[in-house]
Amino acid sequence: MAEQSESRCQRPTCRPETGRHPVGSTQHGLSSLPRGASGLYPSRGFSPGNALQQCLVGDSPMMLRRKFLSIAGAIAGIFLAPPLTAAELLSPADAANWLQKISDASRRMAYEGVFVVQHGSAMQTLSVTNRPTGSTKDSHLSALDGNQREIRCTQSGSLLRVTEGGQVKTEKRLNNRHFPDLLPPNAAALANWYSVKLGEWARIAGLECRQVEIVPKDAYRWGYVICADKDSSLPLKAVMINEAGTPLMQYAFAEIRIGGSPKAETQTSLDTWRMPAQAATTRPIGTETISVSHLPPGFSRVAAVRRTLPNPSGGLRKPGEVEHWVFSDGLTYISLFLEPATHPISSVRGQSKQGMINMVTRQVGPMQATILGDAPWATIEAVATGLETRSDSPDLRGAAK
Repeated sequence: MAEQSESRCQRPTCRPETGRHPVGSTQHGLSSLPRGASGLYPSRGFSPGNALQQCLVGDSPMMLRRKFLSIAGAIAGIFLAPPLTAAELLSPADAANWLQKISDASRRMAYEGVFVVQHGSAMQTLSVTNRPTGSTKDSHLSALDGNQREIRCTQSGSLLRVTEGGQVKTEKRLNNRHFPDLLPPNAAALANWYSVKLGEWARIAGLECRQVEIVPKDAYRWGYVICADKDSSLPLKAVMINEAGTPLMQYAFAEIRIGGSPKAETQTSLDTWRMPAQAATTRPIGTETISVSHLPPGFSRVAAVRRTLPNPSGGLRKPGEVEHWVFSDGLTYISLFLEPATHPISSVRGQSKQGMINMVTRQVGPMQATILGDAPWATIEAVATGLETRSDSPDLRGAAK
């Protein structure tokens, strides 16, 4: 889920061992692709790696000061919160109920607010509005610092719109999930792979919330600590943590209004969204060269498309295209990028500076496979070792002639 882009982002660093490179290195031929496992932060899209600007665009000096103090309070009171104590382990049935309540609230509740994303020492502020239609969401996110970026999400998909240098670009995204909508619609099923504990009460953005620990049952996924609103169960804070309990990514509302209707200008803005035909950058996969013999428990393939790259690499596929597969257990996401191997390659491992994004690149038959995601090494390596060539692939039959 964590895309790093632009000159303000913190550059990922490699492990000192030989053969490891920074995540997103051009040695992998993927410098233009999303590095976030879910595609939530596409290239030139929202990025928690962008630094927090001193000003929030379009606000008066007084409003800037108020928002700054509110955001600073959220950072001090939430991001630096002490570990949970005396958490109550729930039964599988109660765990499923809690997870489903949180998921339903994030999609079905109307809300609008401003939240902060923190990844390492970098932060970004975004506004978010959700105006659900029945039981389905219709949300709008807008970056309040850096270049003007907006994301429109519905149950059927999402669009990214970037304004830069007077040019407006729109592209489709694979994922329609974002804070506070982090859990899948069928969140109760997560209880098969995660335990749930109820922690202490806290106060976020002026509202009371209950801390809910989502603890993985194995080494293939990382956990979350969510603070769910007392009345609505809407997540007011979420922290992704690794196996050692170290925060990897943190979200917290600085201000939030739950219920009611969105502002008129927000609704007008959403109604103007259109996807130009020429802006589509992905298309479904018709035939596949690679198959997956096994995946970590609970994971399945949830998306498979071909993406067009700005710098064609040539080879078996149409110039400039790569396959992008996404695997998930509903909470953890892994991306697989496949492109023709123009020359023999050795296996490479990479890791972002904060250790949140892990990556493996290896050759599988005629293809170069890059597996990456916000997940432990065990998950990335399990996907990598499960890749194998398909003997019935049209590409392989053609290459053998």
